[in-house]
Amino acid sequence: MSVYKRQMGEDYFKLHPEIQKRFDFSTTNNIAVVGKGVMKKIWNGNKLAVFVLKILSKRNILFPRIGENIEYEIHNYPYKDKQNREVHSMNRVFYFSDEEQRFDGTALFSERKNHIVEYLGLDHSMIFEMGLMAEKDGAIKFTSGKQFIFMFGLKIPVLSFLRGDIELLEWYDDKEKKFYLDLKVVSKLFGPLFGFSGWFELEYIDFTGKQIPEKFKPTRFESKE
Repeated sequence: MSVYKRQMGEDYFKLHPEIQKRFDFSTTNNIAVVGKGVMKKIWNGNKLAVFVLKILSKRNILFPRIGENIEYEIHNYPYKDKQNREVHSMNRVFYFSDEEQRFDGTALFSERKNHIVEYLGLDHSMIFEMGLMAEKDGAIKFTSGKQFIFMFGLKIPVLSFLRGDIELLEWYDDKEKKFYLDLKVVSKLFGPLFGFSGWFELEYIDFTGKQIPEKFKPTRFESKE
């Protein structure tokens, strides 16, 4: 069963049918999802916010670049990790004219917490608790809850006024036959940090017997949830 369906329960069926299909991937059905499109706008905040983004970008967690009409890809591959946990990749690639920027994550359903958590960065240096909600128009809304960083073998909570609170809205347009999304990251201390909005089209891939592409594999394994 999809971890999104598992967390949302009956509310999952309030989502637009294409949104339901988009998040119905797992190692049970062996479906991977690859989206390609354009981010119409990528923005960031003040100078302090840009400084924070530069630090995070070294770990493929957000980035300081801004732009318009930037080619975009999202890769979701389901697989089992070293602890045999059901996980899936959340690899976002932004193709600027002179370089790629990445925003990588690995999500799983935490049995201990009874909801989804997402490790950020290929080195799993951060983790946050994911909230999900079905909107009236069938869109899905993602929010971030408690956040932690991993340092020196410890799981350290990020104070609420320091963390970047994530809100992502994703919906499907029947007329355009495209998926749209709008992401905002805001900090109580630093103000608006980062965001992007745009569209993409999806391809559903038979992932039976396949492995996640090398460039999207985590470089460090973290067992703490």
